[in-house]
Amino acid sequence: MTAGAPKHLSAAGAMFFMALGVLLFGVADASVKWLTSGYGTWQILAVGRMPALIVAIGLTWRATGSPFKVKTAHFRFHAMRSILIMLTGYTFFEGLRFLPLVDCIAIAFAAPLFVTALSGPLIGESVGFRRWMAVGVGFVGVVIALIAAPRSDGSFISHLNFGAVLVLISAFFYSLTLITLRRISGKDSSHNILFHTSTATLIVVCPLAAMDWHWPTGADWAVLLLQGGSSAVAQLCMIKAFRSGEASMLAPIEYTALIWAAFFGWSIWNEIPTLQTLAGAAIIIAANFYIAQREVHHARKKDIVPENPVLPE
Repeated sequence: MTAGAPKHLSAAGAMFFMALGVLLFGVADASVKWLTSGYGTWQILAVGRMPALIVAIGLTWRATGSPFKVKTAHFRFHAMRSILIMLTGYTFFEGLRFLPLVDCIAIAFAAPLFVTALSGPLIGESVGFRRWMAVGVGFVGVVIALIAAPRSDGSFISHLNFGAVLVLISAFFYSLTLITLRRISGKDSSHNILFHTSTATLIVVCPLAAMDWHWPTGADWAVLLLQGGSSAVAQLCMIKAFRSGEASMLAPIEYTALIWAAFFGWSIWNEIPTLQTLAGAAIIIAANFYIAQREVHHARKKDIVPENPVLPE
C-alpha cells in the first residue's frame, strides 16, 4: 500500500468534517459520563485509547507503506505528551463523575486561555497587552462557571465542586499538550505523534486498569466501543478538516461542543444548564474568539501563515 496525495476539501467540506468531529467527541464524552457510574477511570481510559492506536497504525501504513515504520528522534517529547494526555484524560473523566456534562465542557474551554498565558514563558511566543486582557476576561468567565457548578450549601471555598476543579486542572494539562504539540509538529509526522503517544499511554494505563478491572456486560461493551470508536473517528475527521481549512476558520466550530453537551446532558440525565453556566461559557468563548483573531492579525502582520494543529487529541 503506497501513500497518495491527500485530497483537499472545499471550505464547506472542511467545516463539515470539523463539525462532525466535534459531534463525535461529544458522543465520546457522553459515553464516558455514562460509564463512570460503573467502571474505573483507568479502565475507561485504557479501552478508549486502543482505537487511537489502531488509527495511528492505519495512518502510518497509508503514509509510509508499512504499518510500523514509526522510527522517531523525539522520544522524550512523545513521552512527555503521553504523560500529559494521560493526566488530561484522567482528570476530565473524573470530573465527569461529579459534574453535569455541559458544565464540564464550559470549564474545559479554558484550555486556549491557558495556552495563551503559558506560550510566552514556555515557548517564547510574544503575547501582547490586548491578548493578556482577553485572557483575564476569559478567566472571569471561568470563575463564573466554577461558581455555577452544583455544590453543597456553604461557602464557595469549602464547598467548591470537586469535579469543577478537576476539569479546570484537565484544561491546564490539555493546554500543555497543545503547547508541546506546537514544539513537535514541525519535527515529526502526524502518524508518528499519534502512534508513540498512544502506545506510551497504553503501556502506563493498561496495568492500572487491570488492577481495578470490572468485566463489562454486553451493553456496556457497546458503550465502551462507542466511546473509543467515536473518539478515534472524530480525530480522523479533524485531521481531514485541518488538512484543508485554516485554523481561524475552523476553531469557532469547536464551540458547538457546548450545544451537544447540553443536548446529551438533557436527553440522557435530564441535566438543565443554568444561566450562570451559560454566561460563564459565553464570556470564555468570546475571549477565545478575540484571542484567535488577534493571533491571526499578528501572524498576517508578520507575513506568517498560522499553523494548523497537526493532530487534535
